[in-house]
Amino acid sequence: MSGTLAPGLSRKVKKILETKVDSPELLSSLATLSEIHPSNTPAARRRLRATIEKQGLDVAKSFLSDASSVIDAINVVRKELDGLSTACDGISKGIEASKQATSGLLEETSQLKRKLAISERRSELVVQFLSSYQLSEEEIEALSDHEVGDEFFKALERVREIHGNCRSLLHGAHQRAGLEIMDAMGAHQEAAYEKLCRWVQQQCRALGSDDAPEVDGTLRKAAHVLQQRPVLFKYCAEEVATSRHNALFQRFIAALTRGGPGGTPRPIEMHAHDPRRYVGDMLAWVHQSLASEHELFVSLFGEHKDDWGPSVQDAEGGSSTEMATTSLLLDRVFESICRPLKVRVEQVLMSSPSMLLCYRLSHLLAFYGSTVRSILGEEAQLFNTLKGCKEMAARIFFEQLKSKGDHLLRNPPPPPSDLSPPSQVSEAIRLLLDILEVSETGVEQPSNEATGAEAERVLTAGLDPLLTMCEKSAEALSADAPSRVDEQTSLDPSAQKIYQINCLHAIQTLLGRRPCMDSWTARLAELIEGHTASLVGTEVGRILSRAGLSEILERIRLHQESGSDTGAMADEPALQKEKVAEALKGFFSAVSEPDILPAFNALQAPRVRAQASDRVARHLADAYSTIYSALTDPANGYSPDGDASAIVKHNPDQVATILGVS
Repeated sequence: MSGTLAPGLSRKVKKILETKVDSPELLSSLATLSEIHPSNTPAARRRLRATIEKQGLDVAKSFLSDASSVIDAINVVRKELDGLSTACDGISKGIEASKQATSGLLEETSQLKRKLAISERRSELVVQFLSSYQLSEEEIEALSDHEVGDEFFKALERVREIHGNCRSLLHGAHQRAGLEIMDAMGAHQEAAYEKLCRWVQQQCRALGSDDAPEVDGTLRKAAHVLQQRPVLFKYCAEEVATSRHNALFQRFIAALTRGGPGGTPRPIEMHAHDPRRYVGDMLAWVHQSLASEHELFVSLFGEHKDDWGPSVQDAEGGSSTEMATTSLLLDRVFESICRPLKVRVEQVLMSSPSMLLCYRLSHLLAFYGSTVRSILGEEAQLFNTLKGCKEMAARIFFEQLKSKGDHLLRNPPPPPSDLSPPSQVSEAIRLLLDILEVSETGVEQPSNEATGAEAERVLTAGLDPLLTMCEKSAEALSADAPSRVDEQTSLDPSAQKIYQINCLHAIQTLLGRRPCMDSWTARLAELIEGHTASLVGTEVGRILSRAGLSEILERIRLHQESGSDTGAMADEPALQKEKVAEALKGFFSAVSEPDILPAFNALQAPRVRAQASDRVARHLADAYSTIYSALTDPANGYSPDGDASAIVKHNPDQVATILGVS
């Protein structure tokens, strides 16, 4: 095979060699050939091409046989489509002809649609306008119906809303329509308010006979709605006040004379024999009635607030509050009982009650007066009535207190033999303490400043005449007093001071310690100190005079005040050594006696008694120390070297020990 292959054969051989025998396509083709030629013989291989071509022709014939029926069906469909296309062309031509014939009708239909849209919009505007500016039949019926309820208030609120909406019309191009609607709504509104006023008056008349009437929500709301019409509201408020005015007077008289239902509680005037309970029951009844009436008027005219607009005072342009209107109405209601209450309280005060009872009634009236003032104000007639009764009780109290003081001044009691305070002192102080206890523990608790001022006034009115009485009573203990009632020819000169100290100390002890008595406690302590100092001075002077040292001490003080211009002290005749020595001898003789120092046994205050005795001893020791210093001073001429042992035997410390001065 050294020869060269033909080019065509070479390509075929090359193509065969390059063929991939393991490709799926080749394998599938070979499998198909195996089905066509199950035997692999040379003859079969030679006829392979012819066999394949024959097989292809058979397949093509089969396809043509099957496709002929499809082609026939397609031809039938084509014919039908041609007929349908012809029909559509006819219809399209008919439609086009109809469109050309009805073009005017379509234009007219479009215009009608536009007009319909405009009409619908106008209808919506009309409905909206009517809903904003007209009342419905149900609302008109609710306003004209005899009953007043939620539907009425909703309709009235609707009228107010429409009336307010008309303001927007007045600002635009519809002023005439706005005015007409406002007039119509105004007529509805006025008729509704007049109807509401009559209904409220009718309901309020029914409240007049009840002690504590219940106010339902409808009446409360109606009264509040009427505040939009001040005149109508005033009529209704006056109707309520008038009915409650008359009913309160009748209830007060019934409470005084008949009592409650079935006799419980009992009539107040059954306790007229007990002034404190009688007045207290009347004031308690007034206070209870004021609370219930205040609750009624507040529920009607006061604190009910919703979206119905301004209050009466705002509508009138005033600056007062709802509570002020309620206070004025309550003042008118309680004006009915002012006179009967005042007459009965004055009858009690004019029946000569005790001083303590007058003070209790004064405080009781002050308490209820302050309570009434907090609700009705200071201009209320009931408050002024209670204020007048309180001032009358206070005036009678101070008149009685002054009368008692004047009686003590006109008839001072004689001092007891033991110089103890008379019984009038303890009685007067206990009365003052009872009065102050009323002020401190009473129902009314004023400020500390007011309490102190009142207590000071009471103490001044009670203690000033009592102190003066003690002074006048002590005058009976003086030797030359015309009011002496004792039979003794001589009196202890200290008795008058001791008696006054005992009286003052008793007053101070009985008063005790209270903040309102600080000034009086200090004043009494000052008076006791003054009398004690006078008592001590008298006793010291008596002892020194008895020993003969009184004149010597006076001369020594005068010489010391005049200085050295008068010469030596020993050169004075009254201060010669012999006279001084003789006086000191008498002094030592006196202080050596066990009872030389006064014990002041008549002083009933142990502390004051001990202080007085100690002060006498100290004064005597100081007097001896003054004389001793003068005698031991070389400048005085008693001893050139200052040795005064020839005259005095004891130094001041020794004398202080003898006298018991520590």
